[in-house]
Amino acid sequence: MADPKKRPEVEFKGTPFKEAIDFFQGKVRVPTRAYTDLMGAAHSKGFMVAGATKDELLADFQETIGRCIRDGLTLEDFRKDFDRIVAAHGWSYNGTRGWRTRVIFETNIRTSYAAGRWQQAQRTKRMRPYGRYVHTPNRHPREEHVAWDGKIVPLDDPWWDFRWPPNGWGCKCAVETVSEQERQREGWQIWNPPPDNTRSVAVKTPDGMIHVETVEGVDPSFAYNPGKSATGMRLSPRQVEEAREDGTWKNWRPVPWGDASRESWRSLGRPETLPPDTPKAKLAEKTSTVDELRPVLEKMIGADSAFFAAADGTVVWLSVETLLHVNPDRSPFLPFIPEVLATPYEVWMDFEEHATTGRVELKKRYVKRLRIGGKEMGLIMVVQVSKGQLVGWTFIPTERGRYLDNLRRGKLLWKREE
Repeated sequence: MADPKKRPEVEFKGTPFKEAIDFFQGKVRVPTRAYTDLMGAAHSKGFMVAGATKDELLADFQETIGRCIRDGLTLEDFRKDFDRIVAAHGWSYNGTRGWRTRVIFETNIRTSYAAGRWQQAQRTKRMRPYGRYVHTPNRHPREEHVAWDGKIVPLDDPWWDFRWPPNGWGCKCAVETVSEQERQREGWQIWNPPPDNTRSVAVKTPDGMIHVETVEGVDPSFAYNPGKSATGMRLSPRQVEEAREDGTWKNWRPVPWGDASRESWRSLGRPETLPPDTPKAKLAEKTSTVDELRPVLEKMIGADSAFFAAADGTVVWLSVETLLHVNPDRSPFLPFIPEVLATPYEVWMDFEEHATTGRVELKKRYVKRLRIGGKEMGLIMVVQVSKGQLVGWTFIPTERGRYLDNLRRGKLLWKREE
């Protein structure tokens, strides 16, 4: 007879889940000292293993977890690779092998599946507009999760911003989508939850205490919706048009994602004014149309697309098609992009949330100041993550020192030593 006190091993065997695979593959590796270095919605774009500070170690973990998701492998399968990776890198980790492997495996698998289910729910919400919270019994049920069991809430309700499971360590809850026909047939009532009263929870980090916003029943590390953060909320054409008209469609706001999100040039004692460099490239002709902009980009890249080595040890993909949205007024400064990537003054990383859809993006900013034609010009190359790859997204020249300083925030990844 099985021991009722022994927790069964978790298995996720089954048909490959494309949306879950895409979610996990879309993450970029972020070395961390502790789990608090990356919190909340930042996990939707950043892959971490607490205490894994070397990229090579993270790469091996990312590859093996991705294979677990893709091939439906079990915890025991993962543990074999875990032992191999730890031995190969000589990694010393906290906790027991059994506990640590379970946390890494379950958290990554469950959040990937949750993000995939959100994406599916958004795709079908015109026909199935409701979500039904399903509590899965376990040895230590959370009181709030039991109370939410069976609740029918519209998928567009902000209630799901905090409560799209998993909602804590070991949480096995799920969400089923429901059509209006099903709801009426089953006699289920739509629940209108009261406005959220978030609470600030103190979380210990290697650098002291930070405070994380969450709600009752949701662990601070899980106080976000993995799917909404990764792909956003699907909006109707009318909602998109309204957002464009009122200007919110272009709005991005920083999201707190751990202790490092509080860093800035001022808090780190960095110079307020960046020293100007002498440019290697020359100004291009100013363009006024996309057709005129294309050859300027092709000349700068040297092809339709190419990879460029950056100062912080990463590789950035630049593409004509991706950068065609850059304002043609900025075209004279485009030839300076390669040297901004190769010899910046600083490289910053931050996470930002789209004000309308809730989608979160990891953004890296390469900042540099050049003396051009008798003027000192600040240059910012913004790089985003797309399908797990760093892609040059936009380029901003500015003479306004305050504007440049406002973007020197988040985590300082690389700095030039004078």
